[in-house]
Amino acid sequence: MKWKRCCAALLLVFFQHYLLVVTRAQANPSEAEIGRKFSLVARTQFPLVRDYVVQRYLKSLGQRIVARLEQAEFPYEFSVVQDDSMNAFAVPGGYLYFNSGLILRVSSDDELAGVLGHEIAHVQGHHMVRQQQDTKLLSYAGLASMILALINPVLAAGASSIAGAAQMKYLRQLEEEADSRGLENMQRAGFDPRGMPRFFKKMSEEDRLNPVDVPPYMRSHPMSQERLNYVENLLSTMHWNQTAPSDDFELRRVQAILRTLHAPKARMLAEFQQQAAAAPEDTKALALLGVVQLRFNDLAAAQQTLEQAAAKGLRLDDELGMLYLRLGQKEKARQAFARLSETDPQHAGAHNQLCKIFYEEGDLARASQECRTAQSLDSQLDESYLTLAQIAQQQGKSAESRILLAQAMELQGRPEAALAQYGQALSLLNPDDPRFPELEKKREELQTIVNELSQYRR
Repeated sequence: MKWKRCCAALLLVFFQHYLLVVTRAQANPSEAEIGRKFSLVARTQFPLVRDYVVQRYLKSLGQRIVARLEQAEFPYEFSVVQDDSMNAFAVPGGYLYFNSGLILRVSSDDELAGVLGHEIAHVQGHHMVRQQQDTKLLSYAGLASMILALINPVLAAGASSIAGAAQMKYLRQLEEEADSRGLENMQRAGFDPRGMPRFFKKMSEEDRLNPVDVPPYMRSHPMSQERLNYVENLLSTMHWNQTAPSDDFELRRVQAILRTLHAPKARMLAEFQQQAAAAPEDTKALALLGVVQLRFNDLAAAQQTLEQAAAKGLRLDDELGMLYLRLGQKEKARQAFARLSETDPQHAGAHNQLCKIFYEEGDLARASQECRTAQSLDSQLDESYLTLAQIAQQQGKSAESRILLAQAMELQGRPEAALAQYGQALSLLNPDDPRFPELEKKREELQTIVNELSQYRR
């Protein structure tokens, strides 16, 4: 894939940009700054999955764990990378990336929570920075190489032969610390801690059956029988409420959506039609067929299927809302998203869609309110920034409109476009405006990234 080929350049860009910042500031940047700047470049190179249902599912599991941490130092962010390999990695500062291939291989929320809990524990324990310090690799070149090693060890070795070869994997004691703390994270959040060893065993079995193509996650988080025994021993000392298994519909829906990104349409439709026909009383199987039909834009069939599943009592307002928007049935879409925002007030996607509907109807006040609500719930929703930019432009607030457009383009991984919008915003603002210094700083930061990226495109 293109993003894998660009990965070495990505981390080198990050590393070079970072050294420039360090040189200018004459101070060591924080882990939060490391993660934030990495995420800026990552958006330009990684094929991030932008489907809100997928994004929200991973974020909900991750934030469920973060909410139970004794002390959350960072505002954690969770992203899904469209890649079929089994991998996940955490960057200092609380930025976590999960490959779609890993999500497709889990069998329950608890298994995915096991990986989330483990990766969050690496961030909690400052393991990447500690490992760099413990091995005397005190340069940010070493840290950048370590991050790359967690993504792709082969590219890491080529990108930095000094640090890449030395830091192919977390040190054993740090892995055990992440296992121990990860189990505690799961326990506090109400997940079944047994999900962690279940998935680790699954990865170990895949490695055993196909040793030539070792999953990237196994390279950076080596799984030995000794480590599995350590996790099992920890479990034997823990106590947790033995609750009933969680409903797996959300996971199955996310997995179906992820498969539509690369699997052939005819094969997937046939598979889900067969599953629905084989279990006519299974409303969820019927709903999943509708989800697949909608993602493949088979709107007439999706409407029949989803409305039938909803009539049987399954709440599908998010899918129905998207369907009605595509069919041009805005009133039905508004009703669906309004119901969703009432039953789930934390659903940023529902507020975002209501914002767009109200904007198209000319109700700028309600549109602005819904967009601001969406932003407060999920700051990564670029669409809410775009709609607010249109509203600001109509209200004659040109500078604010340009700032909002720039923020949206940053989230979309378009640094050149964002840079241009920030420049126009600065040209419209009085230098005495309190926003001016921060915008200048942002423009300088993006200019450095754009300059570095352009070198690798030549």
